[in-house]
Amino acid sequence: MNQHFNISRFGLLLRKHVGEHMRSYLMGTGVLAGVLALALGGLTYLARQPLEANTQVALFSFFLMLSGAVFTSTVFEALGDQRRAVPALLLPASHLEKYLVVWLLSLPVFLVVFTAVFFAVDALTIQLAGGIVSGLLLDFSNRPGDLNSILLYFALVHGVSLWGAIYFQRLHVIRTAFTAFGLLAVCSVLNFQVLKGLLSPDIRFAPPFADMTLREGDQVFSLALGNSQTALFGILALALAVLFWLSAYARLNEKQL
Repeated sequence: MNQHFNISRFGLLLRKHVGEHMRSYLMGTGVLAGVLALALGGLTYLARQPLEANTQVALFSFFLMLSGAVFTSTVFEALGDQRRAVPALLLPASHLEKYLVVWLLSLPVFLVVFTAVFFAVDALTIQLAGGIVSGLLLDFSNRPGDLNSILLYFALVHGVSLWGAIYFQRLHVIRTAFTAFGLLAVCSVLNFQVLKGLLSPDIRFAPPFADMTLREGDQVFSLALGNSQTALFGILALALAVLFWLSAYARLNEKQL
């Protein structure tokens, strides 16, 4: 077991990684805070009032997915550079320990840092807009369903990004995004064609698993899944995330000098 994971060795590896990348992580956090300040501040200025809760949730979700995907897609960047790959692979640590370091930093640690930065910027924006922070600040305790959905789909985005980070040698962000959106487009088109054949040729285009609208004569019908069926998609997202995590680890194990 110690050959694959040793807590002392893992701690040393984590400390080494954080020490080497602390400056870039701090700069990235500063950039994130600046982007959030521009987005939240700009929208607040245009609205002439503090942002509504639904708008805050949408912005939180969008920037979490976007920044998380960009950051995670670069965590194995050293392995794509031959000069940097040799020292990384020669480190006296197992592949599991190296994988867990980047997984830990890019998922739970990133989530905590992003949440702290977002709420700090959001509170400052509300205060500058003349609102009462305690009453207008986004509160996920009143929206447990939204929080669960965000976390599950962020796990899926993280899994896809981590897989792309280890699978592609360079241009990780672009290639991962292109592959993900390409597969999503193909699945959407195939799903639409199947639904047209099964239900009606007048059905309106809809992405997989989303509500759909079809026309029958002069009548328009909307088809949607119930709450219990919709909840299953969260489990599906988590299952897919686990598959991508395992696939990324298997790919890392294939890396040799």
